[in-house]
Amino acid sequence: MNFFPAQAPDLCYMENNKSIEKTILTYTSAWNETEREAVLEKISKCWAPGGAYTDHLTDTITGPEAITDLIISSYRQMGPRTFQVLAQPQVHHQSGRFRWLAVRPEGYPIEGMDYFEFDSENRITRIVGFF
Repeated sequence: MNFFPAQAPDLCYMENNKSIEKTILTYTSAWNETEREAVLEKISKCWAPGGAYTDHLTDTITGPEAITDLIISSYRQMGPRTFQVLAQPQVHHQSGRFRWLAVRPEGYPIEGMDYFEFDSENRITRIVGFF
């Protein structure tokens, strides 16, 4: 039994993965911004209006304003840092995951993995963070 089709890869699927990758890079780059307006600008490009976020430290929050506030408030907890995506997001059926690294000038780096869901416009509708 052959699990791999003999036809060429689905170009539409590949293009969508590139679009999802761009969404995730926009999202993680928002965590590198320090000004609320800059964060909100990036979040507005990649976050669905009803998008929700949660992790083990954060109750579920909803919407672009709430995730923007969380990102800005995280500077009080973590201080300056740079978020990096460690590998291409893995995606299927309107969901995926990606690994990231937060590098701080002082202290140890923090590695994490986020599970995400997205809508038909490739905007994030849900993130569950693990770190």
